[in-house]
Amino acid sequence: VDATGDLEFARAAGCQTQIGREDRATYGETAAPEKANNQINAITQIYRVNPCDDPQGIEPLPSDVPSECWWRPSFPVAMYNQYPAGGWNINMLPTMEGREYLSLGPGAAQIECRRRVLAHWHWVQSALPEMQGFRLSWMAPALGVRETHRLVGRYVLTQHDLDATLKEQTHDDIICIADHAKDVHGEAHVSKELSFPYGVPYRCLLPVELDNLLVACRGASFSAIGASSCRLSRTMLQLGQAAGTAAALAKERGEAVCAVPSAELRSRLRNQGVQLEWPASPALQSELDNE
Repeated sequence: VDATGDLEFARAAGCQTQIGREDRATYGETAAPEKANNQINAITQIYRVNPCDDPQGIEPLPSDVPSECWWRPSFPVAMYNQYPAGGWNINMLPTMEGREYLSLGPGAAQIECRRRVLAHWHWVQSALPEMQGFRLSWMAPALGVRETHRLVGRYVLTQHDLDATLKEQTHDDIICIADHAKDVHGEAHVSKELSFPYGVPYRCLLPVELDNLLVACRGASFSAIGASSCRLSRTMLQLGQAAGTAAALAKERGEAVCAVPSAELRSRLRNQGVQLEWPASPALQSELDNE
């Protein structure tokens, strides 16, 4: 099972992958660009600030950190989520473009992102005086990477699946459901909420070239638009559970993971409490129908 995120194993094994935005003609996606490009979903360094007992105004910047960074928006753009104790989790949108992350490499990219966090927080305090009573207390130990390499597998999840949703999808091998928006951070931002959950087929985990490999990570077989929705941790957890269950089932049956019967895999996942249909109950369906 390749769960490396960047498909380190699958790429080394010769599996076909793609990176960047496909053109509109490749999968017939109306939201795709007319011509393919190298845009990759952006990177985020999340940080936390806590209230201080003695407000001291704006935190000074280290001498080697410029007050203006490359992104420099017209307002302190970020997702602000408050903790019960009163501090804030701040999610910059974004901290670094995806291509820059790849060119720098993880180590250098994290060093640069930490510099940008300091500059961003300095600017937030300058723009929002109410934040001057807080102090930077924590940065996430790892960068939030949304996208790099993606598998071209036995089925590629695309915009068509997201738009069709479970109401119209006809796949008989759905192993998890998801409902996040078409959500691209960075250049050419796109975010469109979905009206209904959709399903991810088991075939999205299966490379064409190998019969006994599963890809259970953000690099599974998705188009760029499909990946923009599927990439959330909650969906990746479900892919991992499906991959582990499929591997155990394949071992029991003495066959490759590509030969695992989808009906039996889905049955085992349901027995583990995995929800594969929506709504989950007739009462919820009735409520939705009456809205």
